[in-house]
Amino acid sequence: MTLQPSAMETDCVRVGRCALQVADWQWPLAERREEIARDWRRRSTENPQLFDGAVYLMREYALDGAGLIGTLFRTDFKTFLYWRALPGSLTEPVREAFGASLIRSADGYVLLGRQGPGQLNSGRIYPPGGLIDTADVRGGTIDMDASIARELAEETGLAADDLQRVPGYLVARVGLKVAVAIEWRSALPASELRGRILANLRRQPEPELDDIVPIRSRADIDESSMPPHARALVCTVLPA
Repeated sequence: MTLQPSAMETDCVRVGRCALQVADWQWPLAERREEIARDWRRRSTENPQLFDGAVYLMREYALDGAGLIGTLFRTDFKTFLYWRALPGSLTEPVREAFGASLIRSADGYVLLGRQGPGQLNSGRIYPPGGLIDTADVRGGTIDMDASIARELAEETGLAADDLQRVPGYLVARVGLKVAVAIEWRSALPASELRGRILANLRRQPEPELDDIVPIRSRADIDESSMPPHARALVCTVLPA
């Protein structure tokens, strides 16, 4: 397996399966302990809500029409942030892999979340989702369905049973990022579904999202607030 495509390439494909394994790997970059600790002190001082938990990053993968297969390794959040900010990060044999939910309303909208104040990506708009963590590991494999459903529930209050799962996955590759998304269908119109999620956000003591943004077509996309991987996913399911 290899890391592909090139850093400048962007694509999004629908696949039938996702098979991700966990393997031990000593990341050479993680040996920069003093630099990483110094970077983390600065970040956590600026944003006390940050938490340094375990996360899984992708070391290698292969993608074709049949599916996505890949190998991930465990590291911590502070090392991930340090790596992501490096000018030469694209030369590292590592990618940021994460899950996402494309929530479709009965009247054809995709509902996106806006990251609230104090979050790592505050003000950015994209499908609910997040990094893979230890709760998503099952006997040496990554349960992407469970990871995506967990983030969906944490961020929006919606459970997988509330929605209809579209078979397969959407995989968007943009630079360092490999986003694995599930498309969900709701029986509710966008206005009612948005209201339900917002009501849940008001009940959360520390919500990650501060708004839900429905979009109907690609013309509704605001490139200034929506990162490239989110645009790639949304453009795959919405009309022009």
